[in-house]
Amino acid sequence: MNYYNYFTEIEEHFVRRRGKHLLISPTDWNLIAAWRDAGIPLHIALRGIDIAMDGFSARRPRGHSKVSSLCYCHDAVMEAYADYAEAHVGEDTGESARGGGEAPEDPGGGGPGVEEIGAFLEGRMAEINALSAKQYPGGAPEGVVRVRARLEEIARSRRAGARIDPEALERDLRILDDLLMEELGGRVPAEEAAEWETEARKELKEYKKRLPKETFARIRENFMHDRIRRKFGIGELSLFRL
Repeated sequence: MNYYNYFTEIEEHFVRRRGKHLLISPTDWNLIAAWRDAGIPLHIALRGIDIAMDGFSARRPRGHSKVSSLCYCHDAVMEAYADYAEAHVGEDTGESARGGGEAPEDPGGGGPGVEEIGAFLEGRMAEINALSAKQYPGGAPEGVVRVRARLEEIARSRRAGARIDPEALERDLRILDDLLMEELGGRVPAEEAAEWETEARKELKEYKKRLPKETFARIRENFMHDRIRRKFGIGELSLFRL
């Protein structure tokens, strides 16, 4: 299993088990990101979903209400991961989070290819250049300059034929994305940020009830980052968005 399928495999599996062919919500997508960041292997996430859905089906007659959110499966996924981690004490379980421990050395096998990654990087740089010209006509701040410079360095290496390590690149991109979000978040007017806070409280109400504080904090952070990206016309710096 190629690790680029982590999100789509979980989404498709949950949709199949739910029996209602609707894509998951953006917030559920962020929950998957939280699982990924916690180092939960794909096969363990799928196992937890099965446990949760089997339990739900056993308690509810066929044809009655269905599970509306992936959040319902979180506890079962975490319990399955705890069992898995206990059985693999001393092993590096984090490496298997990218799809059952079979992350490829090079793009391929279902993941984005070299050209696709190149187009992705060029697209993100074009967005950042457009943002800089619009928001910072007198010169971009250090954080934006650093992000752009690193992306240009990565793109040059790729054009020169350097081998791409997708996992290392993804780690790099996530650091750059956090830096960019911190920089842009500071430019959001207080009134608009307050509106986002109100939206977050409403939309994430159910998640706050069900999720541990740490996981909910990550979901909420992703929610706010999505609003920042939407406002400034910037896509997420992550190969998982390819």
